[in-house]
Amino acid sequence: MAKNLLTHTTCPICLEDFLNPVSLSCGHVFCFDCIQSWTSEREEVCPICRSVNEKPLVEEWQIRAFTHYFRQQGPVLGLRLHLSEELRFQEDVTLDAATAHSLLVLSSDLRSVQCGKPSHHVLEDPRRFTHLVCVLGTPCFSWGRHYWEVEVGEAREWALGVCQESVDRKWKGDLTADQGFWIICKKAGLIHPCSVPDVIVPASPGLHRVGVFLDVDLGEIKFFDVGNKALIYMHRFLSTLEPFRPFFCPELPREGATGAPLSICLERAALPQALK
Repeated sequence: MAKNLLTHTTCPICLEDFLNPVSLSCGHVFCFDCIQSWTSEREEVCPICRSVNEKPLVEEWQIRAFTHYFRQQGPVLGLRLHLSEELRFQEDVTLDAATAHSLLVLSSDLRSVQCGKPSHHVLEDPRRFTHLVCVLGTPCFSWGRHYWEVEVGEAREWALGVCQESVDRKWKGDLTADQGFWIICKKAGLIHPCSVPDVIVPASPGLHRVGVFLDVDLGEIKFFDVGNKALIYMHRFLSTLEPFRPFFCPELPREGATGAPLSICLERAALPQALK
């Protein structure tokens, strides 16, 4: 859709943004100098539809204003339109209690997780993480496109993304693609995509909700700053040999306090009506 908008701010002759746009009687619009040069060398016909134009050229001030607006807002508008397209694939994601580390406390509706006191009544389960303080989501995704949003609030540290179904539940090393994890982590106000080589992305002070868009068929996962309608990072070339699971790692507690929760959003963030 952003590409379609761009075509309406571009002169068909010079292929640049309109400069002093004018409209022919047939309705097609060009830069004033471009169409003047065209008609001086040829019959007074439209370069697009070839119709003869009998009316004088009329300046299109509306197009001039729109072109100026698009020059300034085009990149942001493009990201907003892109995000609105991802929202069509929103999934009903919940937490899988059987995979949760013993330090984690899950809400009764299985949509929120935070660190608490160690539980001594957790049943032994080979699906449970024993070293990484994390939990997986459900359902599994083997194909198609899927989107969900997570409220991170004021948490200072967290990790979100996806992992392969077969990841080692006793793993205690780095969370990288080599180990089947495609995530982003927030640490000390910075976003670490957990890639090799390591990449650091500044985190917006207003980052409170993260949108996760997984395209299994294309082998990529995108992370959005939902409040600011901006792309945070994109992992490409995910291995698609087995299903993916949503991955959640909340803030660890400090000085005996419970860590801030991560919450799966029931409803997507409100977008301007024109972008839906």
